[in-house]
Amino acid sequence: IVDGDGAPAASRGSPRMYDFSVSKQAVGDSGEAALALLRRCTPEGHPVRSATSALAKLLAYHFESPLAGSERLAHQADYVASRLTGGAIASDWHNALKLGFDVRALRYPEWLTGGEIGEIARGRLPRVVRPGEPIGPVSDKLVAKYGLASGCLVVGGTTDSIAAFLAAGADSVGDAVTSLGSTVAIKLLSDVPADDASTGVYSHRLGDRWLVGGASNAGCAVLREQGFSGDELARLSEEIDPLAQPPCTDYYPLSSLVVGERFPRPDENAVGVLEPVPESRAAFLHCILHGIAKVETEGYEALAALGASELRRVLTSGGGSQNAQWTVMRQALLGVPTSRAANIDAAYGAALLAARGAG
Repeated sequence: IVDGDGAPAASRGSPRMYDFSVSKQAVGDSGEAALALLRRCTPEGHPVRSATSALAKLLAYHFESPLAGSERLAHQADYVASRLTGGAIASDWHNALKLGFDVRALRYPEWLTGGEIGEIARGRLPRVVRPGEPIGPVSDKLVAKYGLASGCLVVGGTTDSIAAFLAAGADSVGDAVTSLGSTVAIKLLSDVPADDASTGVYSHRLGDRWLVGGASNAGCAVLREQGFSGDELARLSEEIDPLAQPPCTDYYPLSSLVVGERFPRPDENAVGVLEPVPESRAAFLHCILHGIAKVETEGYEALAALGASELRRVLTSGGGSQNAQWTVMRQALLGVPTSRAANIDAAYGAALLAARGAG
């Protein structure tokens, strides 16, 4: 929350990070009051109903202590941009999605500007621009302080995950990026949006296209839990025939610390399945890698079933992208060219976006 001058509101304490949950961390019953209001006044399954959404945070602030007349909401990127330009707070399509901004109509919806929520939020929401759209030049004061070029522009931003997608070089409809980290996350560039609140699938607008994504709780975390070191993973992977069927094909690689899965198989009671365990460590690894690859494949199939554009190419980021045998295995299951992304640095993706916006 910022005040009328764009500075952090002194009475509100530290900023609330993206993963701040109003149901678990807000003061008193303010979080539950915010979520109850969202359930009453927002469309079923809308992303703002999440306990970590920006709108939930704004409402929880209000229920803790009524918002003052000058107080406004700003995402971290909005605040930094405002400090650089010295101008009013401005956000972007991507950061504002979970504030309730309608990325199809490119405006705030009536349920947000009117009714019960509107009484609280009206006048406190940032102007929203296209990612990459110029917001304004860096102030003369900061140009002089940091030695920047005169006329240096600040443009509308994005999220870190979308910036990483742009860095990977995915730029055609049907291009996708899979992140193989502790969990599996996928994003596909589509001509049309695809959304499914029950599985956590939603679409960010990217120009005139859509970035459709979903994230599983399954992933590479199980490899560490099963005691595979980096050296062992490299050595045993060399022993795997990536085009051969593994001894066990029904593994579901959820961490032992996790109960429940949302995407691509929604089941709040789901637990990991890593049995039976073959005698050979290499065979065991083969089964796990195959299981994770199946989750990825089912994920893209789920996006297709929701109407997203046909998958044509997969670029890979995350630690799992370094495993060549696994890439061959995944390509066989996916049925499209699959490779490691040349660049996955979100800062590079943000720079590309800025360069395009500045023209």
